[in-house]
Amino acid sequence: MCVVLGGCAERGGAAERDGLRLDLEKRDPERLLRYYFGSYLGPDGGDAVAAGVLSGEGDAFTLHPDALAEPWQEALATANANGDDSLDWDELAAFFEQTYAEARDLPPTLDAFRAAAPYARADSAWFTVEIDGVMTSARRHLFVPMAAIRSALANYHANGDRLLYPVGTALVGEHWLDGERVETTAMLKRPDGFWDFVVYGPTGDLAAATDTPPRALRSPTQCVGCHIGKKAFEPEKSFPAEAPPGPFGPRAIHVGPAMRNADVVAFFDEHAKRSDTALGIYNTLFVSKLLADRNAGRIAPDDAALLDGLDLPEGL
Repeated sequence: MCVVLGGCAERGGAAERDGLRLDLEKRDPERLLRYYFGSYLGPDGGDAVAAGVLSGEGDAFTLHPDALAEPWQEALATANANGDDSLDWDELAAFFEQTYAEARDLPPTLDAFRAAAPYARADSAWFTVEIDGVMTSARRHLFVPMAAIRSALANYHANGDRLLYPVGTALVGEHWLDGERVETTAMLKRPDGFWDFVVYGPTGDLAAATDTPPRALRSPTQCVGCHIGKKAFEPEKSFPAEAPPGPFGPRAIHVGPAMRNADVVAFFDEHAKRSDTALGIYNTLFVSKLLADRNAGRIAPDDAALLDGLDLPEGL
């Protein structure tokens, strides 16, 4: 893909101004560009096309730095310090990694983050599950607001059979090794429909990347790549069956039989569809639990109503 940076290209034969070319060579470049450059449009994010930062469609876009704040214009100019009038993906990724945290005004510490998203174990306001997977050899303790799960399920059909979390949702993962929390990752749903990605290191300070084996993952570039992409990951890929162990340890979702409902997994196909670019199957697990509760005769009325609204296949 070739994008012109700083130019203005009109369709229908109008002349193009000179600019910096970008060779992204990425799948779905439009979505990536809208995500990344929407991140530089203020606290709520924004539509980079409507804001005049991007013009074009499909895989033919023009990027207009003069529509961005001055610090980001300067950083883009620095990215082209060799003066070759082009930026490859590595150069552009370096720009994002150096400026994204400041542009998004991310909470500088885990304590500051938790002031806005007070997740905690044994708090009924949060759905929790432990997972071993391919992202890290650490055991991940995942936290999702129950209100967000209920909202996604209640609006499932209204949203075109998509599981979409409300604005402000925080998805949190604590990474544990040898009985210690060594880092924390999080996603924050913003008003433009995209998510902010955050990493905090062992001291609770904002970090540029994860730091657990088998390899560091840079934020946001490597986070976005996995979440927006289509590749399936273990253990969600095999669930409800047990996933085979990986080269760096076990891969498992640590839940009991009540949450391993193959029909619910097939109904949502949550990991493969990733309607809201979330990789976890939190709605699938929760609905499986509700069905088990209903079959056991102990379901609460609001939970029964939530299941009825999903219009699940007969027999579930």
